[in-house]
Amino acid sequence: MLGKLTEGSEKRSEGLRMTPVNQASRMLMDLAEPRPVGDTVKAAITRAARAVSAVLRDARQEPMTYGRCEDLWRREARRVDAAEMDAIRAAHERRHRSLREELRQASALADRLERLAAEALPAGDLAASDEISATARQAKRTARALRELAEQRSAGVTR
Repeated sequence: MLGKLTEGSEKRSEGLRMTPVNQASRMLMDLAEPRPVGDTVKAAITRAARAVSAVLRDARQEPMTYGRCEDLWRREARRVDAAEMDAIRAAHERRHRSLREELRQASALADRLERLAAEALPAGDLAASDEISATARQAKRTARALRELAEQRSAGVTR
């Protein structure tokens, strides 16, 4: 069976549709990342509520309460107000813009490390030069992998 039947509907496609509550929930969960080891769901919901509240405060609106954020997180809310959804989207975009900048800086740092390693290679110590070169290449690969992972996550949440 391709999709579940929803109450009051004979169409299978309606069970597969991304509702505003589902979108809000996914964005809130993404806002709570990265979750440290041992993190509780309550702490993650609190982080997401604070991120959205920061946007709402900038717009001179009431901050998002923990209870409202929890209802959206768990997809128990019946609806999402337009201003609330705009704030969630803005907080989500703000976070991803920050992540993109951090990844850009990490990539630039890896490039600088590679250049410095090339300049500082000891002439006679082949083992040390190989180790420095390998470390610089690994830093560059790590920065590239992080950038690709961030792009995949961003594309997955906005679908």
